[in-house]
Amino acid sequence: MSTNTVRRPELRWMLDDVLLPEVRSAVVLARDGLVITATGDIGEADADRFAACLASLRGSSAAATEFCGAQPTWNQTLIEFDTGYIFLIAAGPHAYMGVSTTKKVDMGPATQRFHAVVQKLGSELGTLPRSGDSDRS
Repeated sequence: MSTNTVRRPELRWMLDDVLLPEVRSAVVLARDGLVITATGDIGEADADRFAACLASLRGSSAAATEFCGAQPTWNQTLIEFDTGYIFLIAAGPHAYMGVSTTKKVDMGPATQRFHAVVQKLGSELGTLPRSGDSDRS
């Protein structure tokens, strides 16, 4: 039995703005790792897997905030691989956007575009925190 993991398909059009040259795909996820929406090139099973992985990555990054000083707020994580990058960016209350790119991506314009998209997404997202949920570490 297949379930539709994309809870907000009407937001998919916003992700079109991140699909610059050298951007592979993008996923928007809730803090608990559930898919909110994803670019059309990602299948349902992959969207679920990527969202779970990105939620774990966000949690690990947030746990390291003390390394950056007293009580900083997590905003973004960047991981570099030999074949590309993963950007994970806060995208609204308890939601995040993960973007996969090749190594050839022009980081300046790409990150500007990603942050413009998360601002638009943030105004559209209505994910509510679960009890005891906090955005700090």
